[in-house]
Amino acid sequence: MTLAREGQAAVRLDDGRVLIMGGTVPFTGVCGMACIEPATASVEVYDPGTGKFSPNGSLSQPRSDGKAVLLHDGRVLVSGGYDPSVGWLNTIEIYDPARRTSVVVKPPADIQKLPADPTVVLLSDGRALIAGGSYDEYNSTSKVTLIFDPASGGFSDGPLMAEPRQGATATLLDDGRVLIVEGEYYENNYGYANQNAELIDPSHPLSGSSSLPLAFDAATSTLLSDGRVLVAGGGPDASGACVTPNVPEVFDPGTEKFTPVGPMSTPRSGSAAIKIKDGRVLLLSAMDSSCADKGTVEAFDPDSGTFQVIATGLPKTSGYSATLLDDGRILIAGGTGESTGLTTASWLLKP
Repeated sequence: MTLAREGQAAVRLDDGRVLIMGGTVPFTGVCGMACIEPATASVEVYDPGTGKFSPNGSLSQPRSDGKAVLLHDGRVLVSGGYDPSVGWLNTIEIYDPARRTSVVVKPPADIQKLPADPTVVLLSDGRALIAGGSYDEYNSTSKVTLIFDPASGGFSDGPLMAEPRQGATATLLDDGRVLIVEGEYYENNYGYANQNAELIDPSHPLSGSSSLPLAFDAATSTLLSDGRVLVAGGGPDASGACVTPNVPEVFDPGTEKFTPVGPMSTPRSGSAAIKIKDGRVLLLSAMDSSCADKGTVEAFDPDSGTFQVIATGLPKTSGYSATLLDDGRILIAGGTGESTGLTTASWLLKP
């Protein structure tokens, strides 16, 4: 890459290129005592045709650990994240790859600001669901959902969630409902894990929702080809408590129940999950229960419900981005490792 970075957002564009946005970059300048690595607003693009990265403009503000969603019109919605100089970000911006510029979304008139650390998922009609998050600097967590229309720039109310949550994963189901999994909630500055999931229906703003029990702390939720959802990975990142997650589960929208599958060949936390063209889901490098970094890739087969290691030797880094390319390869970029620190390196995985 043109910059060493970790915690960047990445998204594949309609033309097959991959945008790499924001992240944390190395500290530069004179360092008196402790040096805090800053967030960046820089954007670069990877072209699979040439195999090269090149600069591609800038976000409106620096952010690391933000989330990116490709909109139907080719623009990219970037939300949340963290900037060490200001703290957690409660802004959303829309980046235009053609113009290489970004515009911050104005909050609706009836609220002063948007939530920090919300869950954002693109709906089938092109609008974006913004669920939960914190409106008061992580003192408490909200049940509120908003629906943002990128075409008009307007907001409308979505259904209330059953549980307050932030930092959750969300999966759009084939029937238009959204499965929201895990996350955490804050009360009086103390954080607690949401060990449950829920289904919400964005098409019915007044509809109710109820909690669905979940056996373990999930990090990823991935829509399978048959409409079910694999929840796996355990823990939000690879620098957490290194607790071995329990057996992964598959959610069936028809029965609205979770069923155990697996187990994984290597229990892991902080993993990335990508569904590939043959329907399998790949889980990439993460930490095991002893906090050992695992440079392995294993595949979940939805037909058999089993996991199998398919690759070893993946660089032992965290904070990388993983993006499925049009030709079926996976671009793994950046991150940081104990021996390497922040890196500009990228790798291609051929499943």
